Amino acid sequence: MRTKYTSLFFPIFFFVTVINVSGQQAWFRPDTLTTVTSKGQKMANPWAGGLNASQFLKMKLNDDADEDLVVYDRTNSKVTAFVAAADPANAGKKIFVHAPYYETLFPPADNWIILADYNGDGYKDLFTSTSLGITVYQQVRSQNAWTWKLMESALYTKGFSGNINLQVSGTDIPGITDIDDDGDLDLITYDFSGTYIELHQNLSMEKFGVPDSLGNSKNPIFMRNGDCWGNFHKGDLEDFIFGADCGVVADPSKRVMHAGNSIVLQDLNGDGKKDMLVGHVSNEHISFLANSVTGIAANYVSFTNTYPATDPVSLHIFPAAFLEDVDFDGVKDLLIAPSVSANDLNLTDFKSSGWFYHNAGTTTKADFKLVRKNFLQDQMIDVGENSAPIFVDIDADGDLDILIGTGGNPVTGGFKGSLYLLRNEGTAAEPKFTLESEDYLGLLTGLSLYNIKPQWADFNGDGVPDLGFAGTSTSTLNMEYRYIPNKAAAGAAPQLKLTDAVTITMPAESLTGDSPYFYDADNDGDLDLLVGKGQGNIYYYSNTGTSKQFAFKLETDAFAGVGINFSGRSPQLAVTDFDLDGRPDLATVDHTGNLRVFSGAEWGKWTERQGALVETNGKGLDINFGNYLAIGAGDLNGDKKPDLVIGNNAGGIRLLTNVLPVTVTGVEPPASHDFKVYPNPASGYFKVLSSETGALQIFNTNGQKLLSDQLVTAFREQEISTLNWPAGLYLVVLKTGDSQIVKKIVAK
Repeated sequence: MRTKYTSLFFPIFFFVTVINVSGQQAWFRPDTLTTVTSKGQKMANPWAGGLNASQFLKMKLNDDADEDLVVYDRTNSKVTAFVAAADPANAGKKIFVHAPYYETLFPPADNWIILADYNGDGYKDLFTSTSLGITVYQQVRSQNAWTWKLMESALYTKGFSGNINLQVSGTDIPGITDIDDDGDLDLITYDFSGTYIELHQNLSMEKFGVPDSLGNSKNPIFMRNGDCWGNFHKGDLEDFIFGADCGVVADPSKRVMHAGNSIVLQDLNGDGKKDMLVGHVSNEHISFLANSVTGIAANYVSFTNTYPATDPVSLHIFPAAFLEDVDFDGVKDLLIAPSVSANDLNLTDFKSSGWFYHNAGTTTKADFKLVRKNFLQDQMIDVGENSAPIFVDIDADGDLDILIGTGGNPVTGGFKGSLYLLRNEGTAAEPKFTLESEDYLGLLTGLSLYNIKPQWADFNGDGVPDLGFAGTSTSTLNMEYRYIPNKAAAGAAPQLKLTDAVTITMPAESLTGDSPYFYDADNDGDLDLLVGKGQGNIYYYSNTGTSKQFAFKLETDAFAGVGINFSGRSPQLAVTDFDLDGRPDLATVDHTGNLRVFSGAEWGKWTERQGALVETNGKGLDINFGNYLAIGAGDLNGDKKPDLVIGNNAGGIRLLTNVLPVTVTGVEPPASHDFKVYPNPASGYFKVLSSETGALQIFNTNGQKLLSDQLVTAFREQEISTLNWPAGLYLVVLKTGDSQIVKKIVAK
């Protein structure tokens, strides 16, 4: 059967501009302005996206006098950028403000990033991990803009047996600094056993008198100097053994659990010699090693694992140290975060994993004072990890609130997830959120689940949306699905009790890590099931049962052509009409970090998957939102276009406003046409008039059916009540023979 869609036949309805979708056309714009208040204080960067295993670095992102802050999160392989700006709450002071544009300028990176000026031009360059060792990008400035230029895909060093690529273990963070104060950058890194530190001395100044050489595989500029460096090696547990003869010369012409080290060099006790802060994967503390000599041949003679002496560092695993001035007093402070790619044994609280010590001394004679253990995290929505947000009007006041499922946090009784509630205390057009609850409905105490993924849909077919959620059992480690029936009347504030939860039996092939999304795909009045799989494909199940008794039949394991693919693993889904053409679209986010949308055709018959959708510097680009993303859709700002909320592995939220050039305008008196829907907008009711007999269906923008196949008689006006409808946009569908006409109407 051929189906005809017509969205705008008559002037009584919205006028919609023609959309020319291309790689340059942005669909969404990052929202950094909508406010969130927590514990009575307005957050500075609520939508910055969360942080887990942070690496803190500074460079100039814009053209003012201050260095800005770059944070690389190892769990997300992602940069978050902040610019120094005036603090609106404290006159004369400065804070770091999230600046997502600059994040798009950074190249892909794994494991670690170090910013350091290798060529002496005054601009910091970028060193990062690669399977070959170390990749180097040069910062290139042009007028008021800057970019990264790939200089070397791998650095090489002259080792004891020839030229080799300069390897750094993927678990390590090396030290890249001018050790001998000759003007070029040297490199120290642990060997692969994690026992000895290797020195790779940069000979640029010695050979050429300038520091800008990186060498190549045939002519390395780095040279391995000595058997080890510092005259010590790692001992058992948190010990160090001193007195080794490393054999380092001025002119270069036993085991622990496993490797994983971080290194920072800096004179911290004021004696003019480069001391060292070392973190290790099997240690809970930062080790301070005191150096007794200056120059290239260091000699470390003592250590302490109680550092700083007051409020010493103590993390569950692998603390890494960073020295940067983050309170704008010109003195480098101490920042600590776990250097991990995932939550080892689920013992780390990733919503409070960035320790900030203010330096009350000087950069070279430090006096570190612990200020907080959630640096930057306290100024953003950060639920720990694996945030899964949705829009829902939780109090039926006409504006959208936000529910956030959490990946989990270590609490009494184990690692458990919950629901956060951000209540909208603004309006439908100007939202203002307050963090009202970190355990909405008591999931944290009432259930033993983690990786909570909520959805708002009519699960039991009574015409009122319910709260569904997936979660992983802490006991069986299996994915489970429940919904809480909403016992309120349509349009009233939801009435939800966890004790009323109903379990839905999922398909037999369901796995931990699956991402279920319920949607009536076949328009038969009950919810079918789409599942984003860990291998990257999308399963589609039709519901052959009813809204009261689900029975799933697998129709395809590659819905919309999305088959198994490693880069796009763990897709998460949202269905709504993003482009307002009267047809439901499918939005996906996955491990690529990108947002993509299927649109422009009937459901499931799409031939193109749109990308490059997020506005950046006036263009639509692919933006990296991190790993293990989740997505929700809804009209947040009252312009009748669906906006997006995206969660990620770092436990944060990104808010995106729909900026497609679709304009909803006023109405004119109905003319003589085939199908009329009026008045529009509707206040309490609207009428339909058709020149043909047909069946009427009504959907909200989430695809939920409010009216099913009501008879419409030709040339007979019928009235439809909207008294119990939430304010918003609805689709009115008239089916006549082998065609259907779709109208949009706004209920006030």
